[in-house]
Amino acid sequence: MNGGHSTDSGPEGRAVPFYCPYCGDEELTPQAEPAGAWKCQACRRVFTVRLAGLALTEEDEQP
Repeated sequence: MNGGHSTDSGPEGRAVPFYCPYCGDEELTPQAEPAGAWKCQACRRVFTVRLAGLALTEEDEQP
């Protein structure tokens, strides 16, 4: 722990969220299930963070 932040990258090289997306608490621990999940010690929610995709526009695709 480092000032309430978990600086360890969890198993499987997952990215480390700094805040719970539900309550904003900073004390998060990796969870084995589901894969890539984090548990908030304050509100006890287990969540995952994943990329849904890119929001490209036609301007982004022009050279």
